[in-house]
Amino acid sequence: MTPIDSTLEPVTEAMPWLVMYSNSGDTDILDVLEEKKQNSRQTGVNDFFVPLEVMRLVIDGKVAERISLIAGSYIFIRATAEDILRLRQEPPFDQTLRFLHPASSPTGRIYIDDDEMQMFRRTVEKLEHPVEYFVPTSKELLVGDQVCILGDGPFAGIKGVLESVKGHEGGRVIVPLGDVLAVRTPRIPVDDIQLLSLAKTTDNLSGSYTSRAYKKVRVLMADSERLLAEKEKEGKLSETSHAEAVRLLTRFFRLRLGGKIRLMHAQAIYNLLLATDETDTDRFRRFSGMLP
Repeated sequence: MTPIDSTLEPVTEAMPWLVMYSNSGDTDILDVLEEKKQNSRQTGVNDFFVPLEVMRLVIDGKVAERISLIAGSYIFIRATAEDILRLRQEPPFDQTLRFLHPASSPTGRIYIDDDEMQMFRRTVEKLEHPVEYFVPTSKELLVGDQVCILGDGPFAGIKGVLESVKGHEGGRVIVPLGDVLAVRTPRIPVDDIQLLSLAKTTDNLSGSYTSRAYKKVRVLMADSERLLAEKEKEGKLSETSHAEAVRLLTRFFRLRLGGKIRLMHAQAIYNLLLATDETDTDRFRRFSGMLP
């Protein structure tokens, strides 16, 4: 998420989303936004997303539920800044709708890419209600590995930050919306978690990656994936051997190891791929069994 000066519009193929908030928290604004969306050609409001929560209140000794905007009263609108400025001149938006400004710029505006918003909304739709939204910390977004959820479950294709892994229980994935909001998936089976990129830092008990070790691991694993693709293309690996090699790489990606140990294993995997041929299925399987 990048602060953008209020006088500039982002240049992008897909129209981005502007981050707003309501200073009233009133859900009545939803009906008005829906009406504006239905007349998008005239209003410029192409779409909107408003995170909601269910509040339980005690009224006259009875528990009642009320739907309200979440704390922060965030409203995400897919429109140009010019259209929103025009929208804010109309009631009730003139009294309630405000731009959320980045901390670095009191006049800047915050934009969310459409791809990121669609990923977030799709995740929210699949979560059990009530959805637990939270504001992600820098540590949460930096410490975890970037992953993609595989398989044929409801969260297949979702990308985010791996928060934790508990053995056979699987891992939870944080799906952020810039650094404004985030949600967590339920635990995903480890076999359905594909690593996209390693975390830059880690605070686990095995130690921390040094920047040099981290760079070397990234190079080695990228070379390993390239080598695996080349051998598959040239027919030097059988389907079974290729499957075992992919399984080995995937398992390695999920390991939480200190920098020197991870680098050692990365080098060993690359050497194994370099020397392997279609008869070496068992070597992949044995090496995978040696990993912690």
